[in-house]
Amino acid sequence: MENIYDVIILGAGPAGLAAALYTGRANLKVLVLEKPHIGSLLMAHKIDNYPGHEGLTGHNLQQLMKNQVAKYNVQFKECTFLGFDIFTEPKIVKTDIENFKAKSIIIATGWSKNSSSKVPGEQEFLGKGVSYCATCDGAFTRNLTVSLFGKGEEVAEEALFLTRYAKEILIFVNDNKLNCDPSILSALETNEKVKIITNSNLKKISGSEYVESVEVEVNGEIKDYKTDYTFLYLGTKNPTELFGEVAELDAQGYLKTDDHMRTKIPGVYAAGDVRSKVVRQVTTATADGTIAGMDAIKYVLTLKK
Repeated sequence: MENIYDVIILGAGPAGLAAALYTGRANLKVLVLEKPHIGSLLMAHKIDNYPGHEGLTGHNLQQLMKNQVAKYNVQFKECTFLGFDIFTEPKIVKTDIENFKAKSIIIATGWSKNSSSKVPGEQEFLGKGVSYCATCDGAFTRNLTVSLFGKGEEVAEEALFLTRYAKEILIFVNDNKLNCDPSILSALETNEKVKIITNSNLKKISGSEYVESVEVEVNGEIKDYKTDYTFLYLGTKNPTELFGEVAELDAQGYLKTDDHMRTKIPGVYAAGDVRSKVVRQVTTATADGTIAGMDAIKYVLTLKK
């Protein structure tokens, strides 16, 4: 059977966990995707302004919240969020480990300025050989050498798509193997165009007007590889690149919602510090998560069977 979640929540901070608590208690199938050791709450040395708790560290408070949520069969997975397919039903959440399907999505990724920093050259060559979507830009790679960076299902599927166009495909995996569907892995390994390079980390993208090479650390050794196109699945997109399709953003890059935490896409919500608002505190984050969770419950239960 196809594994489809009622709700996928991006982020395990106070907003995400409050949403998980409400949707979990409603007996929905809920998945929380988290990036470990990241978040404003975790960085808080001491919290004295959360009602009912005094003198706790941010880590302690988050753990209390997670322990409570876990009682309601909410699932957690550690991964890096890469993007959406929001115009399909169910919606698809792309990560560096695999793609997940959901009827609704709650974005609770925290303060937008906590987004991963760019690789040197990434911003400079964006649209000039740097891309985040092979299925979007693959046709431009005909008879070219391309490189992909990441791990898991997303990078494997994108590389397989590129075999229709590119003359050479270098897959750089920041792990000791490419974890993906065995049939896709077999198709890549038996394709003479494809080379999989494990234990590798992208250091720099170089070129003149367009991308010409990448500097990669492979097993501790720095190497240069010639490439015409570079596709990145590293979680280095900024808020506009990540969320621009699902929500309007304010001048600072925060997501605009209505009072129900709804974005412009039905079934997609934003809650917590990632949302455009005046005050960003643990209390306001949990309030946002509560509202988003309650509206997501109604959305899922009223969907046509």
